[in-house]
This record gives sequence, C-alpha cells and structure tokens, in this order.
Amino acid sequence: MKVGDLVQFESVDNDDVESQLDYGIVVKLSRTGHKTKSAEVLFKDGEIAWIGTDTLVVVSERGD
Repeated sequence: MKVGDLVQFESVDNDDVESQLDYGIVVKLSRTGHKTKSAEVLFKDGEIAWIGTDTLVVVSERGD
C-alpha cells in the first residue's frame, strides 16, 4: 500500500447488521507500532480518517 492507492474500507455500524463499503485515496502513511501502519484516507464523501492498513483493501494501485 502506498500514497495514491484507491482503497476499500468495510465499516460496520454497531446498531445495524449490515456493513457499508467505503472507497478512498491514501494520502499519508504512518507507522503506529513495531509491525503496524495506519493510512490517512480521503473518502469519496470528503471525510478524512486514519485507518489501520490491516483493515483496508487495495482496489487499484497508483501508477508511477
């Protein structure tokens, strides 16, 4: 995973049984532990959030 990748995040509302798929672009990466990383993701609705990279799925990699 790298900056510019399109990622998918599946969120689950505690009050709902259904999950929701959100898509966004990775804008920053940060090491959060010895073996863990987080990504700052800009979602299609304009929201920006830090998400653990282990919960994200790369949909399309940024081409160089």
